[in-house]
Amino acid sequence: MLTSIMKTDEATLNEIVKLHNQYIAEVLTSGIKPLSIEIYKNNSTNFVRWIKGEFAPGSSKQKRK
Repeated sequence: MLTSIMKTDEATLNEIVKLHNQYIAEVLTSGIKPLSIEIYKNNSTNFVRWIKGEFAPGSSKQKRK
């Protein structure tokens, strides 16, 4: 079940998004394999989406059933 309630206040979310962007930049230049890069990016992006109320863990599996 997807809930659209943000998990934190706007100022904190802005800081999280800023830090997430820095994290992604570091992942991209880390030298790890492309598949690993995608996993790091997707998982962290889903976490930020969860904070925003835009993602529910397991929601994509429920759609496949």
